[in-house]
Amino acid sequence: MTILKKLKATAVAGLMGALLAAQPALAQSELDSFKPGEPEAGVEIPSADVKFGMKPYADNTFYIIAIQKGWFKDVGINILPEPNGIALNETNTIPLLLNGQVDISSNWCVGMMPTYTDTNELKCIAFIDNIVSASILANPKLGLKSFRDYVGEGKSFDEAIKLALAPINGKTLVGPPDATARPFENTAADLAGVEWSLQALEDSKSVVLAMSGRADFVHPNGAPIVYSLLKAGWTPLITLDDLLTHGPRGADSPIVALVNSTGIAANGNFVNENPNTVLRFLSVVWRTIDALEKDPGLFDLQAPYLNSVAGTSLTGAEITDMVAKLHPYIGFDGSEPWYADANSPTNITPVYDAIIADLEKSGVIPAGKITTDTFAWNRPIWELAKSYRDKASDLIEKVKAGSPTPEQAELLASAEQHFAWFNYLDAYRFALAASE
Repeated sequence: MTILKKLKATAVAGLMGALLAAQPALAQSELDSFKPGEPEAGVEIPSADVKFGMKPYADNTFYIIAIQKGWFKDVGINILPEPNGIALNETNTIPLLLNGQVDISSNWCVGMMPTYTDTNELKCIAFIDNIVSASILANPKLGLKSFRDYVGEGKSFDEAIKLALAPINGKTLVGPPDATARPFENTAADLAGVEWSLQALEDSKSVVLAMSGRADFVHPNGAPIVYSLLKAGWTPLITLDDLLTHGPRGADSPIVALVNSTGIAANGNFVNENPNTVLRFLSVVWRTIDALEKDPGLFDLQAPYLNSVAGTSLTGAEITDMVAKLHPYIGFDGSEPWYADANSPTNITPVYDAIIADLEKSGVIPAGKITTDTFAWNRPIWELAKSYRDKASDLIEKVKAGSPTPEQAELLASAEQHFAWFNYLDAYRFALAASE
């Protein structure tokens, strides 16, 4: 789903009115940036309550695995309300974040940008996955090769995309009626040097055409439709993932504005009042993603909860497959291209700069009310965690190289345990105590 369409779907602009009118506008300087805290003294992990909410989507509810496994409690976090936090939806997420009934939530961060007309409280604090479901699919009866097939044969990006999309040149593409669905299509067509006629249909109608064999080329708007057609054998001629992985890079790349990610949102006041709690919370997220990569069977724990809040009937295996194909998760190390690689097509600065410019141009947000750095605190938070990781690693090696006493060895073991859990703040604290 494209950016403006998702903003319409969440009805952000409409639901803000009365709520934001009652909100006192904060001084911009108060919440311009993330404010790190000092590591707590001693080696006790403090207890902290976090009012956490999840929206009813596959990539918004995997946190239930960590809740059920007790991983938040491992770092002193109590998820409230018990047992599973708050079940959110598109209507109540932003109001609850603004009024403090929710501290942290799973969310599509861009959907919060319109609130900056009146307040700068809401922040993005992490990216969880890259939504790459945008796809131009071909009927399996055509027996066509995909972009990935051609790349696998050793073709360059330019060769592969031209060969993959050549069969659609001059033909009809069934795509969503909303004009904001065009950027992916237009970018792919321009890069391949092809043209097609558009038959605009809602997904409910386009999938009927596709499944009945009356459409040859389809660009579904929703990830579930893409997933169902892929399971039915349709060929992904080109996908957003293909463009991001192999396409032109740099801030001027036409692909930059197509990047779309699910993230973690928070009330900025809560973040700056509880920066260490935020680090510990995110450590559990990174731990969970790492655990899912190693043991996809953990998705079986997510399926019942997801089905209960989304009305779906997915199995753990189907969630695993959907995540891998349509929105692969971004763990701690996987975040580096987003925050530390200036040439990455997913680097947060050009991506969010492009999104903000697009929303300003469309009139969704006023010009000059929001910047990437004041809205998205992902990078400084991730960099702080990385700095604790590096310091903890050095201290752990230093203690190991000596002759640790039994007390030091116990502290070292705790440091290594929290390091393995991605809780680099407490790994540093335990390693520092062991080194003294």
